[in-house]
Amino acid sequence: MGSNRSMSRENKKKQLRSQMVSPSVSSPEDEDSEELIKKAHQKSVKRRVRIGAVIGVLILAAVGGFIYYDRYMSFADYELVWETDFNQGEPGEAAAGEGNFSGFADFADGVIKYTKDGASYLDSRGKAVWILSYEMKHPMITVNGDFAAIGDRQGNSIYICDKNGIQGQATTSLPVLELSVSAKGVTAAVEEDSKASYIYLYKKDGNPLDIYVKSLLSGDGYPVDVSLSPGGTQWITSFMYLEDGMIKNKVVFYNFGLGKNDPKRVVGVFMPQDLSDAMAGRVRFMDDSHAVIFTDKGLQFFSTRIETSPESTAQILLDENIRSTSYTDQYAAVVTDNSEGSEPYRLHVYRADGSQVFETAFSFQYSGFDIDEDLVLLYNDNSCLVYNMAGTEKFKGSFDFPVSKVSAGNMPGTLLVMGPQKMQEIRLR
Repeated sequence: MGSNRSMSRENKKKQLRSQMVSPSVSSPEDEDSEELIKKAHQKSVKRRVRIGAVIGVLILAAVGGFIYYDRYMSFADYELVWETDFNQGEPGEAAAGEGNFSGFADFADGVIKYTKDGASYLDSRGKAVWILSYEMKHPMITVNGDFAAIGDRQGNSIYICDKNGIQGQATTSLPVLELSVSAKGVTAAVEEDSKASYIYLYKKDGNPLDIYVKSLLSGDGYPVDVSLSPGGTQWITSFMYLEDGMIKNKVVFYNFGLGKNDPKRVVGVFMPQDLSDAMAGRVRFMDDSHAVIFTDKGLQFFSTRIETSPESTAQILLDENIRSTSYTDQYAAVVTDNSEGSEPYRLHVYRADGSQVFETAFSFQYSGFDIDEDLVLLYNDNSCLVYNMAGTEKFKGSFDFPVSKVSAGNMPGTLLVMGPQKMQEIRLR
């Protein structure tokens, strides 16, 4: 009996083992299922790859289309995006925009409109952010980053402003001839009396800094133009002086952060032989490491990367008469007469290192000349001509109201058009 029970248990175990399927052994049906799952996964992967490729092609096509649009498309028509009528503004806003109009200056995210009666900062849609009232006979403005200084030429008032409004007011004892402001609000003013000229520095609150440069007209010469670096520690000045009865020009670099061994903090002097005997009527820091001087013979670029030792990096001599100049932190440009062909003018655009971006001849009769972002803008009181940095003529058209300035718009393919009475953003088409 015991033996039979034992055999019975063994038979049952064998039957159970024969019905069990080892995990390492699969039936034909299971093999077919795994193959179907594998093929389905491969199809899914291929489908995703194809969709990704199509999306990539579409993105490349869109980018290529935008690049082509941005670089090569030209327009002669436009549509209105928005308009601000200065004659219908809020109380106080119109006062800054009524008669005695002087001009506009690009500032922060918009522009400053300034007149003999006051100034207003208008945002990118023409709305007044702040309004400043004053009385000036000959207002002038200088902008650097988010700071602007407005002064009365041959007067004694300087107002220093940022995006939030007036930060300080300086009252000078001598008449102001030129202004330059840094991106931190430090302002340099060229002032003079009957015997000497002075360059004084003022803090953003209008209080004077204990720093100035005095130049005797009979010796050092006459300061023609001055420019502060964005950081406010460097400045560059062009001096005209007499030597053996001849008018000469020299360009002097100062550094008030590093050049402490010299009482005048002079770190570089470029004499007539360094300037090809040219006369520098305009000097500008493009950024803290690059400066440009505009002369009667062309342009000369300087590096101030080593602040104690500025150096000339490129000199561009032009044969034709120079009519106009413009610059930003990236580009410097001049318009000259054109001695070749039927078009009377030639536009020359350069990078901060002195390398040429493009040049082209044109016949447009302009009164204003600016660079804004990657656009070169030439305009008169009723029309404008616009080039991009590929040298493509992006737009040429006219307007139905008096125009004082044209700038790049808020979006690609748009322009801001400004006049004493209104401001518009237009979309080119």
